[in-house]
Amino acid sequence: MYTLIIKLASNLIYLIGRLLYGFKVEGLENIPKEGPFILSSNDLSTMGSIFTTITVIRHVFSGQMETPVSFSEEYNWATEQWAWMFDIGGAIPVPRGRGQAVSALLSAFRALRQGKIVALNPEGETSWEGRLVPAKPAVAWVALRLGAPIVLVVATKGAYDVWPKWAERPHLTGRFQVRVGKPFRLTDSPCSRVSDEMIVRANQRIMEEMTALVYR
Repeated sequence: MYTLIIKLASNLIYLIGRLLYGFKVEGLENIPKEGPFILSSNDLSTMGSIFTTITVIRHVFSGQMETPVSFSEEYNWATEQWAWMFDIGGAIPVPRGRGQAVSALLSAFRALRQGKIVALNPEGETSWEGRLVPAKPAVAWVALRLGAPIVLVVATKGAYDVWPKWAERPHLTGRFQVRVGKPFRLTDSPCSRVSDEMIVRANQRIMEEMTALVYR
């Protein structure tokens, strides 16, 4: 029963997006059905976060991919009307604060080694200004250590115009979509050691790939 409610709710939100904002998804065929790979989305806006999540939910329910092991900043549970989206996939909240994300990072590492899909965002927080927030080390570190491919699922710039983080509710006009990029790797083989310099270069690559999808 719970699964049916989630399916209906996600389909309804998708339909509303189609009617109000001309919402569509481009590149779903780029998502492998099975892991291991890292599924990463951007947090450009509230609306973008909702529809990247809805895109993944509907893809899982359609049988086109396994349910990912997902991680998200714990503040995403603060808004009750959207908290269900993070609960349905068993998302693991990541507390803020120095050193707090280590256990989540190790959980992501173990899940990928077991051949699972891991949903982990490079930015980790929603943008206030409609610009991509600089990537944090987590996705780059895991991808370099395991040589795992990354698949980006991102909302386009219009999602910020529809519902920026600072706005209480969304505007009823605007256009945006979700784009899925082709899988890419940061390294040809797993790295036994990952330096700060490697992280910087890897994050530059991640942000270049993400920028190309968001602003194309």
